[in-house]
Amino acid sequence: MPFVGGVKPLPKGAVAPRVAVVSFKDRSSFNGNWDLGPGLADLLVSELVASQNFVVLERGNLAAVVDEIVQQKNRLFRKEGKVSEGRLENAKYLIRGVVTDFSQTSGGSFWMSFRKVFIGSGGYTARVGLALTIVDIESGRIVNSVQCSGEAKAGEVYGKGAYEGVRLGGSKFFKTPLGTATAEAMRAGLKGIIKEIPVHYWKPMIADINTYQIILNGGKDRGFKVDQYYRVRRKGIAVTDPGTGDVLDVLPGSVVGVIRVIEVRERVAGAEVVSGHSFARGQIMERVHPPKVRPVELGQ
Repeated sequence: MPFVGGVKPLPKGAVAPRVAVVSFKDRSSFNGNWDLGPGLADLLVSELVASQNFVVLERGNLAAVVDEIVQQKNRLFRKEGKVSEGRLENAKYLIRGVVTDFSQTSGGSFWMSFRKVFIGSGGYTARVGLALTIVDIESGRIVNSVQCSGEAKAGEVYGKGAYEGVRLGGSKFFKTPLGTATAEAMRAGLKGIIKEIPVHYWKPMIADINTYQIILNGGKDRGFKVDQYYRVRRKGIAVTDPGTGDVLDVLPGSVVGVIRVIEVRERVAGAEVVSGHSFARGQIMERVHPPKVRPVELGQ
C-alpha cells in the first residue's frame, strides 16, 4: 500500500539512480510479533518503486534470484526461455536503516506490547522513528544519514485487540495508530533520500558499432534527429589527489571524430562517420554544427 505524496518526478533528462535496500536493524523497545527489520525495509522498497525516482534492485532475496539463474543451467530445464548470465544490474547506492522507535504510549507509560495488555485512558500516541544511511557503493562513503519519524495521536482507548490478526504493511495495519505513524515516517524518509542522492543526467554516447553504422544510446525518446552532428570523445580522464585518492576533476577525453545521425528509431539511432576513426562503445558525444567535411566509410 504505497503512500507516496508530494514527490516531484525526476527532472527532464535525469537518469533514475540504481539503489538497493538491505534489511533494517531493530533497536526499538518493541517486543511484539512483527519482524520490524525486514518488514519496514520492504515498505521502504515499495515507496522507492512507487515514487518512480529510482531503479530499485533486489538484495534482500538476491540469493533466490541467483539460485534460479544457476538452476536454469541444469540440462533438465528446456533451452527456451533461459535468462542470460551476466545481466544482473549493479547498484550505485545502498540504503540501510535502523528502527529507533516503534511504540504506542498512553498517559506517559509504555503501552504497546502484544505480550502484555495495558489499557489506558486520556489519549495515546504512536511513534515510529527511523535512521536511514545512504552509502555510495563505489567509494564506500556515507553520502548522508536521513532521520525520519512519524506520530499519530487519538483521544480514545485503543486496546490490544485492535492489532490482533493485523499484518505489518497490510491495509488494516495502516488504519491503526502505528500504521499511520509508519506511513508518515516513510514519507519523510523517501523525501529525505530523494534530497540526498545526487541527480545524474543522461549523456549521448556510442552504444555499439556494427559493419554499417554506429549505434547511439537513444532515439526519438532522447531527441535524436536525422542530420544531427556529434563530436565524439574518448572517456574522460579522472584526476585524483595522490595523497587521498579523491577524484579532483574529470578532464574531457581527446576527440575521436565527428558522426552524423542517419536513422532514428524509438530508443536507438544510427550514425555514419563524417571524420575520424577509433570509435568505440561508451564514448561521449557532443552536439556540433554540421562540419564542411564529406562522410567517410566506417573503418577508414
